Amino acid sequence: MLRRLLRSLRDRARDQLRGVSRPDTSAPPPAPPPAPAPPAAAEAFTRLEAGAQEVLERVGAGEPVTLVDVREPTEWDEGHIPGARHIPLGQLEARWAELQACDEIVCYCAAGGRSLRAAQILRDHGLFTATSLEGGIAEWRQLGGPVARG
Repeated sequence: MLRRLLRSLRDRARDQLRGVSRPDTSAPPPAPPPAPAPPAAAEAFTRLEAGAQEVLERVGAGEPVTLVDVREPTEWDEGHIPGARHIPLGQLEARWAELQACDEIVCYCAAGGRSLRAAQILRDHGLFTATSLEGGIAEWRQLGGPVARG
């Protein structure tokens, strides 16, 4: 085995001096190039989260964004985004059709976990513009977004 290795090294050195290259069988093949990034429009379409600042600005500008609060009734009563619809996450499977006519849907909860699940449920039902408010109502409040009680 040692003789075979020394012979191989000797042959490679000789070939290098002659300018001949042999394929290196000990090295793994090079990795394929990375897949191209999707176009920006497709990326926005597939994004599951919407930034709170962006949503706040769009709602403030009067854009047709349907906000859906997926928290429990007691959480809703403690404070919700004015104009939002209230469909608790546990009822969303049964009530998703109420949102079929909406152009764009942004689900929110306290911090973003339940609303991610809600957005995925809506997308599974064909409402592909559904997203989740990143950071939930906590982030909305931190940015100074309006909150209604009751």
